Amino acid sequence: MNNKRWEDFSEEEILEANIAKYEQDEIVQFYEDFDEPRYSYIEYEVIFTSVLETMRKKLGRPVRAVDMCGGAGKGAFTLKACQPDCQVTLVDLSEKMLEVARRKAEKNRLQDIDIVQADAFSFLKQDNEYDLFVYSSALHHFKDPLTLLQQTAEKLSPQGMIISIADPNTLTKSRRYAFLQFSASNWEIKKQVMKNKFDRLLGADTKQNSNLPDFDVAEYLTFTGIDDIAFTRQVQNIGLQPLIHMRYPAGEPYMTRILPYIGLYWAFSTVLHKDTEPGYQIYKEQMKREIATNLPFRIKYY
Repeated sequence: MNNKRWEDFSEEEILEANIAKYEQDEIVQFYEDFDEPRYSYIEYEVIFTSVLETMRKKLGRPVRAVDMCGGAGKGAFTLKACQPDCQVTLVDLSEKMLEVARRKAEKNRLQDIDIVQADAFSFLKQDNEYDLFVYSSALHHFKDPLTLLQQTAEKLSPQGMIISIADPNTLTKSRRYAFLQFSASNWEIKKQVMKNKFDRLLGADTKQNSNLPDFDVAEYLTFTGIDDIAFTRQVQNIGLQPLIHMRYPAGEPYMTRILPYIGLYWAFSTVLHKDTEPGYQIYKEQMKREIATNLPFRIKYY
């Protein structure tokens, strides 16, 4: 079995793993067939609406937004739905995923979304400036999200913001999360989980290819989960201020109502702005009330 440690993978290797994963036909087909009504992603609509309306007050014009590492375009499409005159750019490294996004955009008659094939760091080397960057379920794909956000902040307009949303915090490593995940899975997945546990206890090699690591390198920080409490402290060292920091119970609608009662606010979202633009702080409490009121499940602010 590969003895390479988790922390020894480079950002370049993680990028290569993401390219390989999101060019796989079965992954692309999943997003092609994705049944959006089943997974409503109401937190996207609620958070994006509050942020876009607040930014509109400050900017006095349509927001120039980028859905970074946006894949099939869920974030980009939600931005357009929340503010139709928002100027949206969708960026992703997978041409196959962007083709899915193009087809969905055409189906929904969204022809004014600029679609760019690039990885995040390459895109951020361009000279363009934007008002809003969205990282949707994306930070856990990087080894060093802080460096990524520092470079992102350099491309923000003076009154710009960054939204991170739908990333896993460290509760995904808790026993109660593992138990609930196991309980909610189908029988085939349950059998595979139990087999893997017995194999490990017996010292068996559960990998058909012994050169593969024991975790998904493309989903780098899901190995530990992201310590979002420490994360919101650390972003202040790179010139960003947390305006909103919330944990919430992402998933199918019935699960989002159950999870808070066992303390599993396992996903998190942050809204960040430059510390040179303190004016947004006056909107903070209003935004928190709006978000909490419009979400159909309990959340926790920090």
